Amino acid sequence: MSSHNLEVARKAVESGLVDVLMFSVNPCYDLQPASEDVEELWAEKNYEKSLLNMDPQRQALYEACQRAGVGITVMKAFGGGDLLSEELSPAKKALSAYQCLHYALTRPGVASVMAGARTLEDLRKSIAYEDASEEEKDYAAAFAVLPKISWKGHCMYCGHCAPCPKGIDVASVTKFLNLAIAQGEVPEMVREHYGILEHTAQECAACGACEKRCPFEVKVMENMKRAVGVFGK
Repeated sequence: MSSHNLEVARKAVESGLVDVLMFSVNPCYDLQPASEDVEELWAEKNYEKSLLNMDPQRQALYEACQRAGVGITVMKAFGGGDLLSEELSPAKKALSAYQCLHYALTRPGVASVMAGARTLEDLRKSIAYEDASEEEKDYAAAFAVLPKISWKGHCMYCGHCAPCPKGIDVASVTKFLNLAIAQGEVPEMVREHYGILEHTAQECAACGACEKRCPFEVKVMENMKRAVGVFGK
């Protein structure tokens, strides 16, 4: 199924009749409520004031897909190419193709990106993502300084918190915690995924190393305590 409508998409996902959802995902669209009028997502008036974190309905849709095992195939990862241009981007900063692709692929529920291309060179760049370094794919540093856009306190699953001295995969623990909180209970699939982690939140030594590295000032130690309360370990 393909949709720009959040309510329709989420109902379809929760119906159990959909295996794959094609949906628009990029760091600027994610700040705005989804709309069937794609131009509205890019309207300058919507970026005049400072923006904080992801639209909660979009977050809820991505998490619903993850819980239900519905794979999201991303469209508009580059915003029609505008995100790659400082002049055209609503963020007023150019992002690289690698950063846009990596952002989309690290959202809950996302399985693949259908990368648009105007030229053969555009296509080559997208394919080269597979061989790009972690530094080239890293979007966190760019997002942390976007004008008028703040992701403060919002875990972006970017991995800057690593390495944990205890070996905890902080990004994964946080993702599973968010999935459980959004559901109001711990879905069995989420519990199973958490259960097979080599190191869980209960091993957190509260050293604070992760928080010092986080570009978005996430309260990681609080999240680890909360995860122990939710998952029991």
